[in-house]
Formats: sequence, C-alpha cells, structure tokens
Amino acid sequence: MNQQFPGDLPQHARERLLEMRQKKLFTSDLSVSEFLLVKEAGFDPVGLVMGSSIYQIDPTVPQLAPGQPGCEIVDMTRALYHARELAMNRMEEEAEALGADGIVGVRLTVKLGVNPVKFQWDLYREWQDWATGVGFPRSSTRLGANWQAWPNVAAAMWTHYCWQVGWQPEPIAPWVRARTQAGSAFGQNAAEFLAIGCAVRHRGGEHYKNKHGKPFQSDLSGQDFWLLIRSGFRPVGFVMGNCVYYVPPQLLQAPATQSCELGAYTHSLYDARELATERLQDEAEALGATGIVGVTFAEREHSGRFAPWNAGNGALQSGEVIELFVIGTAVIPTGAQADLAKAVLVLPSNDAEPAPAAEGGE
Repeated sequence: MNQQFPGDLPQHARERLLEMRQKKLFTSDLSVSEFLLVKEAGFDPVGLVMGSSIYQIDPTVPQLAPGQPGCEIVDMTRALYHARELAMNRMEEEAEALGADGIVGVRLTVKLGVNPVKFQWDLYREWQDWATGVGFPRSSTRLGANWQAWPNVAAAMWTHYCWQVGWQPEPIAPWVRARTQAGSAFGQNAAEFLAIGCAVRHRGGEHYKNKHGKPFQSDLSGQDFWLLIRSGFRPVGFVMGNCVYYVPPQLLQAPATQSCELGAYTHSLYDARELATERLQDEAEALGATGIVGVTFAEREHSGRFAPWNAGNGALQSGEVIELFVIGTAVIPTGAQADLAKAVLVLPSNDAEPAPAAEGGE
C-alpha cells in the first residue's frame, strides 16, 4: 500500500494514520449496534477520519433600496460552502490514506466564534444580578457608557463583600468561575467547520467507490447503512447545498395591531430553501445518483454584529443574514435483489399489566 499521504494533512494526522495502518488498529465512533450491523453489511471499520477548516467569514450586509425584497449574499454562500468542502475533502483524504471504500456516520458541525464584546456584556450583566441580589444598590452597578470598566468595580465590590461575610482567603467570584458551557475563541467573524466519520472497507473487495474513484461518504447511521445495502442500494456520496440570504428589516415585522402572514419574509426563506435544494440535487447528479435519502434542513443566523445591549432586537434595525443548509446521502441501485424479511404482524400473548389504582383508592 502506498505510504504517501496528501500534503494537506497535518503531521500528527499522518503519524496517526500510518500507525493505524501498520498495527491494523481501528478507532470508531460507531455504537456497538452500528458496528455489528456495518460488519453484517459486509464492511469492516478501518478508522475514525476527520477534517477541519477554520474560516474567516465576512457577513457583509447589502445596501438595498427601500421597498426592495431580500436577496442572496452570493460571496458568503460560497465562503460557507468552501469551508465545509475543505473539511470534507480532508476527511476524504484520511479515508483514502487508510485504503477505505467509504465513510459512514458522517457528521458535519459548525462551531461559531464567540463575540468578545458580547461575552463581556454577558459577564457584566451576571455581575449586576449578583450585586443587586446580595444587597448593593442598583445604581452602583449601572455604569452606562463606561460599562466595559466593570471588572474594576466588580473586584472592589467582591473584596468588600468577602470582608463583610468573613471569607478568608477570598473565594473565586461567581462571574470568573469556569463556564458550564464551553465556548470557541476563534474570533468574532471566524468559525470552525468539522467533518468526522468512520472509514470502512468492503470485506469481499468489491468496488464501492464513487464514479470519481473516491471513497463514498454517507451521513447514514450504521443501522440505516445496513438497511440500505440490504435493500439493493448503496451510497455514492454525502451531498449538500446552502444559501445565505439577507432579509431587510422592513420585512421582519407587521403593524403591532395586526395578525397576518409576513408574506415577503416567507417568500425570502422559501426562495433560500429552494436554492439550497437545487444545489444539493446538482451535487447528487454529478455523482450519477438516482436519489437522495436522509435529507435534512438546518437554519443558522449569521448576523451578529449588533451592539451587545441590543442583540435580541438588532435585526429589526439591520435585517437578518440567514443560511439555509441542506444535506443528504446520494444513492444508486446495486442491481442486487433486496434481502429483507417481510414485515410480520406480532400480537403479544402476555397478560396486560393491571391498571394502577387511582390515588386514594383501595
């Protein structure tokens, strides 16, 4: 087997893959049930594969004339697609290095960076709630335009509080303790795109790569993969489509005294979903697929450049930047006859469990 690795893989990834090939050791994120069903379908796991890309994204909001409907932000659509494609390609390169025929259980996730100003604002509000809760006057926590100087005021207040309650040495203030939910610090306009799955190889040596000679990718679970193979189909690729759409603020609300459909808003997101779906289908056609299974839609809001105190209502002033993202597994028939048992109606013969007695009954 060729010992060369693609140049895009980092050094530690190459070392891990080489060690797995030499020791015939595999790692897998499949559950026990998935592992057994993948083997039952004729495939052996050869290793956990992954790829990532940290991408800077510039959410440029278009300047539209009054009354103009929403539109796609083409450059941002391409950037978000390219970031995911880079992660997927690197995962595919790892699978090729292991001699895999495909990848099952693919997961594609996005970890958005934390807005540092918003993060500080949340801590500021947390300190305000604590201070008023322990008896400090609310006026002492309202710093107005100088709110970013709050750590100095908070430190002095915490020292006074510890002295008052007799804490020695001083414990850690609540707002500087470790967060219960981890955050990513990639930067305000950066995000990490991560693709991960389990590379598999057909035990009988049959050809399962796609028409481009690359390992197939599939987001199907081990159970669904087994069922697909037994049904006379096989995956040829993980396909995706996306569309980043800008909705101007005048489309986001109706008069407060009126209950009605926001028609222009509806059509904006409708249009975005249609564009994303068309691109999904184009990818499947490029792989020679006859269908796509397991299609799922996701919606992500990317406009976050608001003042921290107006994060909830900022879209009403600047509009919304929304990405519609759709994924699925492209499949083709194998020509093999389906090997599935017919469904059988089962009538349980156990005695029905007695109904619980009502409260207060005998």
